[in-house]
Amino acid sequence: MPEYQSWTFPDMPAEAAELLFRSEEKLVVVGVIGKSAFSDSNKMAAIGVLDSHPSLLEHEAREGTIQFYYNHKESVLLLHFETTFDAACMQKMLEEELADGRYEHFLLFNQRIRNRFARMLLFATQVCHIIVFVELSVTFDASLLMIFRALKIIRDKYILKFLPKLVKNSSTGNFLGKSARLCSPRVLFLFENYPDGYEKTNECISKLEFEVEDSIYKMLRNEFIITNNSNKRFVYYNTNPRLREDPLLKSISLLQSFLQKTSFKDEDDDLEELAPFKGFGKPLIQCKPEHTQLSAEEIALKKREFMDLLMDHANEALQTGFDDSSTKFKGKNHFVILPPKAWYDTFKMLHRIFIENPDNPRFEASDIDYKAYLDNFNKIMDIDDEFFNACCDIGLQKAFAMYNNPTLTHYSSTVHKKLVEEAVTLYMKYARGTQKIINETKLREMCERCWSNGKQQCEVPSLRGNPCILPKHIVKDPSEHSSAHIFISTCNCGRTQGRREDPYTMRHANYEFYEYMANNCNLCAKVKKVHFPIFEPSINDYRAAEFEIAFPKLSLQDDSIELVERHDLHSPNSIVSDECSHPLTASQGTHTNLSLVSSDDLGKIAVDDGDMQSSDESLNELVIRVKDKDAQIAEERERSIYRQPSTTEYLPGMVHTESPLGLLPRFPSWSLVCVGPSSVYSHNTGLLEHFQSGFLSGANFLLPWDVHVRLEHSASWAYEKTRLRKMGEVFILKIFIGCEYECPRGHRFMMSSADKVLRGGSGIMRDSGSKVVYNNMPLYFPCPCRSQKADVAQLMRVHVVTPKAPVNVILDPKVRTGEREYIFTMGLSNPPKLTQSAYWILRLPYIYQGDEGPIAPPSEITSSNAINYGCLLAGMFGVSETEVDD
Repeated sequence: MPEYQSWTFPDMPAEAAELLFRSEEKLVVVGVIGKSAFSDSNKMAAIGVLDSHPSLLEHEAREGTIQFYYNHKESVLLLHFETTFDAACMQKMLEEELADGRYEHFLLFNQRIRNRFARMLLFATQVCHIIVFVELSVTFDASLLMIFRALKIIRDKYILKFLPKLVKNSSTGNFLGKSARLCSPRVLFLFENYPDGYEKTNECISKLEFEVEDSIYKMLRNEFIITNNSNKRFVYYNTNPRLREDPLLKSISLLQSFLQKTSFKDEDDDLEELAPFKGFGKPLIQCKPEHTQLSAEEIALKKREFMDLLMDHANEALQTGFDDSSTKFKGKNHFVILPPKAWYDTFKMLHRIFIENPDNPRFEASDIDYKAYLDNFNKIMDIDDEFFNACCDIGLQKAFAMYNNPTLTHYSSTVHKKLVEEAVTLYMKYARGTQKIINETKLREMCERCWSNGKQQCEVPSLRGNPCILPKHIVKDPSEHSSAHIFISTCNCGRTQGRREDPYTMRHANYEFYEYMANNCNLCAKVKKVHFPIFEPSINDYRAAEFEIAFPKLSLQDDSIELVERHDLHSPNSIVSDECSHPLTASQGTHTNLSLVSSDDLGKIAVDDGDMQSSDESLNELVIRVKDKDAQIAEERERSIYRQPSTTEYLPGMVHTESPLGLLPRFPSWSLVCVGPSSVYSHNTGLLEHFQSGFLSGANFLLPWDVHVRLEHSASWAYEKTRLRKMGEVFILKIFIGCEYECPRGHRFMMSSADKVLRGGSGIMRDSGSKVVYNNMPLYFPCPCRSQKADVAQLMRVHVVTPKAPVNVILDPKVRTGEREYIFTMGLSNPPKLTQSAYWILRLPYIYQGDEGPIAPPSEITSSNAINYGCLLAGMFGVSETEVDD
């Protein structure tokens, strides 16, 4: 029969019940609780009451299990509590929560682990005289202080109110009294592991235990958890390294080592380890007992057991009880030792009150105080959660105060997002616990609400993509917005520069600003202007046209013009095509017409006539074809028959190749002016500051373009005897042209080619103009005024100095923006003819507006990708004969 009988509550064997209850002697109850790292969750090995190793026992660890260990020869009953602090029970609880989907956060899980352990510890303090806390580490776990402190609060605030009432009418009510428990239990700390680096001598062990005792006692007193004092020792360090050594694993290890041996000898020491005693299975004559003399130190260590310390406290409880009060007024402490039967009835009743009822979700307490205990137990235990919540609240207040800066009256969404992230970063320095993410979401909502209620910036983008900086407001006219961006722009004639606000309307961008500048420019008031057709209403209730389907492409083919089709617009040899350039129409009352043709066709003409061979100069050659006068008059009469423009609906955007016929814009977006005679430009000095202001040094020259004019019928040329260089039937006309770019800072410069800024007049060759005429010029280009991040300059003007010859230069510009199919034009029925020996300036739109709305310029650009954002298509120039009086 084993020394200690064991069973699990409530399954008490009949023989154990008879053995326990037949004795009327008083019983000291010792509870063993704490931590275990093994799958059996058994903490009784260090106490020395087990007959076999815990791993050999058939037992499955389960949280809430209470095992009884009783020796009828002694008046001590041991209770072993399996709690969530045992690794096996904790692991099982975690697996169940993961399987059920109840696991949310580590802190929440840790709270449930701690709260269930605290409830079992509270129950143990109600039914035990002595509590043994088993600790795996070598130092005291300071986190237990919070549990002890919370249980003291719960006992003083709730238990002393409801428990005396609940046990008053029971058989044990008189025994428990007002304290409602057996006594104020003593807690003994059993450390299963001995720290490394300490000598295992009685002196060192005692010194370590005394130091730990002083440390624990000071912490408990400082936290006001205890007010009593005991002179008995309550800390024990286990020095046996084989306390938890699994014999089964040891046997398997020895068996593996034996299997690896080739032979066995009688004197093999490893075999002796398997024998129950030395000399087992050998003749007695071979047994030579060896008498080894152990030192007094070694004998004392072998005799050192925790049960000796435990029995010292148990014997004191049996003899005098515990009287550890250290207060000034000493009184009789409440200490009760009950007979086994009375104690067991008390145990079952308290187990139902502290363990069973809280685990039952359907239980409803009738007593108010008991109900308050059940409702507030977890709240009091979760002190760290309240602390973390308080930290989150403090961080939330500080973060929102930082976001709600009174100096910032209104700001954009970008600044808002930046401030929110800064506020969240500050909050995260304080935030801990389960409310961390919840309060982060709350902070973001508070910041969003604060920004929306009075601090939101308007942010309506201008036509150049800059947001309005005013507070969010309701406007009747887009011009009430303001982005605070100020740009420097030049008037139509190029002489005067002025400051302009970032436009919000197309009218201000392309018309009103230049009208304002014309009133302040002396030259603009004197120049000769070409008037563009605009919408003129005939009724008061006019409106913008509405389009439900895409516009059909206009048929631009003119039967009176012979055009060679070429589709490669990006090639320098590409002169004109039906896709990107309108054919040039003949001038009214003119007998001749000029069109741009390819070098191949010019070569063919030369071969047929036998006058001129194909060469590089033929790229700049134009052919004049003479038409019959009657055919010309018929053509003009047919041309005069066209759809009259609408007087009730206007074109909401700008004119382009897909715009419906008969719709005109409300204001002109283009400007074409003659700023003076051709003599105002000197190729030696370029454009002077007093005439054209704002040009960068070296970029203020026009490009010479020699145009070879060939007569198909030389007899028809009315001015054949003028001062023109004549090469057979080919006349050379010198035209000066320039594509001017302007950046938002007012810097102006000319381009010598599609990818190169003009760098001075000395390097300009005779054929430099052809690189501009016969190539697509980018609509936007990086300004050379900055070396780091270049400003985006825009093609704003085309300069033309016409020759002193009886010809008119014809302008037919076409602008493509980005990947859009349609092409912007000036909207004139006939391309304008520039008078001879004059300086003309074509001003392009500041902002382009298509069917889908305004097209904002790019924010960044490089010389390599500039052509992708839009271009002025090649083939905009033509030449026609000057009108002749019959």
